[in-house]
Amino acid sequence: MTVLKKSASAGLAALTLAGAMMATVPAAQAGGRHNDEVWAGVAAGLAGGIIGGAIASQPRRVYVEPEYEYAPPPPPVYRRTYYRAAPPCHYEWVENEWGEAYRARVCY
Repeated sequence: MTVLKKSASAGLAALTLAGAMMATVPAAQAGGRHNDEVWAGVAAGLAGGIIGGAIASQPRRVYVEPEYEYAPPPPPVYRRTYYRAAPPCHYEWVENEWGEAYRARVCY
């Protein structure tokens, strides 16, 4: 219970007791009104109990795990792909400035 709920419950209990004491009349003045005193105390107790119960029964915060929706992965999409044909290439012997031969790739 939080401090606010505890203090509110203690305050309501004190008010209920005070109301019940004020509702009763001393025996010398009561005379034949004993039943009225009892019903006034019962009414004060019921009112205090209803109000105290309403304050004390606040909903508690409860942790709830988040719900995840697992969707299946999208299906693969197959598309036709057209590649440009590679140019015809071949290797041939080439000479550099000094007359040394080496192989080079020649494409048209």
